[in-house]
Amino acid sequence: MKKVLIMIGNIALYLGVFYALLYLLRSTYNYEVTLSFAKFLDRNPAMFMAVLFTLITLVYLLIFRIKGWIWPHAEKNLFRASGFKRLKASRVLLMIGLGLAGSLFSIGLIVIDDIARQFPSIPALVNDTIRGDSIWYVILGAGLIGPAFEEILFRGLIFSELRRVMPVYVALVLQAAAYAYFQPSLALSVISIGSGLIYGSLYLRTGSLWAPILVQNTTMGTIFLFKYIGFYEWFGKLGDVSLYIITALCLSALIGGTVYVWRTSGSGGTGARAGQALTADTPSAAQKGG
Repeated sequence: MKKVLIMIGNIALYLGVFYALLYLLRSTYNYEVTLSFAKFLDRNPAMFMAVLFTLITLVYLLIFRIKGWIWPHAEKNLFRASGFKRLKASRVLLMIGLGLAGSLFSIGLIVIDDIARQFPSIPALVNDTIRGDSIWYVILGAGLIGPAFEEILFRGLIFSELRRVMPVYVALVLQAAAYAYFQPSLALSVISIGSGLIYGSLYLRTGSLWAPILVQNTTMGTIFLFKYIGFYEWFGKLGDVSLYIITALCLSALIGGTVYVWRTSGSGGTGARAGQALTADTPSAAQKGG
């Protein structure tokens, strides 16, 4: 029971920090001294994400440092606790490939007319996020910092907390459900259940948070970059039949690549040892107060 309460308290703390800083950043609109900064963030929604998630990460770093002072044997470093372990070069290339497959799958959902009409929130999110003063703001905020923070929060922290008190497959499903819950629309929530399972599986089997981060960064970065350079228009000219086939193939590649990682990471090597180390660290961290 104590472990469950600690888990609930830690997750509540992580989410509480998120909402507190979200409120504070939004409050910059209310003060003359910060109004120009607020207007900049309003023009550049991706930079709003970059500033918000960077601030939250800094607070998380402080929280882990404070925990280390209170409980001397607790993990003091956010990045170690989240599982930032080095990947082999072959795994890095595979994650980038999975990210490209995820990008083309997502773009297919946007440019196929029937899907776009049924689920307008998907293209609307891209169109809203890409607006701003510079494409580099979009790549930085929505392509790099935003996805990396999502992985720290949902896989590195929440998934790890859940794994301490329940079977790993239950925790895998719950973290995907939590990830889906925080999406801005129902369509994106449904998609995010699947992507959350993929990201969680990659993290679990490689033992490194770099795996899902690389996939997410590649996917999101290229979604916005391809939009900016006009790739969507060229892609859309292929016709719906070709687009359906390419989109289905990319989804199959994404799932197949994840299955490949799942099957090959448990038989030895860097990923397997990292996963074993992460599992071995879990009980001691829970006993020392999370």
